[in-house]
Amino acid sequence: MHSDKMSHQQMPVKIDDVMERILDIFEETDGYATTGYLVDEADSTRPTVTKRLDRLYAADYIEYVHEPTAFWQLKKDPRSP
Repeated sequence: MHSDKMSHQQMPVKIDDVMERILDIFEETDGYATTGYLVDEADSTRPTVTKRLDRLYAADYIEYVHEPTAFWQLKKDPRSP
């Protein structure tokens, strides 16, 4: 029997220099940061940072704490075993 519910599994995420910096920033801020703060601290463009956040979110490594302010929480670092 087919189920409409998909299991939510953590997928591998490509770790490039920008992703590495974003994850480092989350580490430095105890796992919490806004999109704007990540853009400023990663010294990258908003579209580039947003694309990385979208990948982390889709893979269930981060979640919105407060969507209107784009406040994120790192649930699990994809670099960790």
